[in-house]
Amino acid sequence: MLVASRDEGCQKILCDLFKSQKLTVKVVADEADLLLAILNDDYVALIYDLDFSQLNSLKMVKILRKIRPKISLVVLSNDPSKELGGKILQEGVTYFGTKPIYPEAISKAVLGAMSQITLFEKP
Repeated sequence: MLVASRDEGCQKILCDLFKSQKLTVKVVADEADLLLAILNDDYVALIYDLDFSQLNSLKMVKILRKIRPKISLVVLSNDPSKELGGKILQEGVTYFGTKPIYPEAISKAVLGAMSQITLFEKP
């Protein structure tokens, strides 16, 4: 599990949530580290905070989708607009949520997507 966020409160909530479920969590706090992490390791899930990026956030989602098309991608934002949400969802993300975050919803989305990936990858 990879968490890309500069928001320390968000990082802590997500780390605690997934560590309590016995998942290994890595946190990155800038775009370069995010791209290196996603290129170097095969993560099953990525939680990406749009407020994290200095780049156009939709472009970064497209880049992440290109690099790892099968990753369970959860996108979080401070922007509650339906326009942004619609554009993000068109990129095939697992879950799009606005802050404040709802850990239960994120957990359900990520674990559900991870179980589907596991089912399809079994021989």
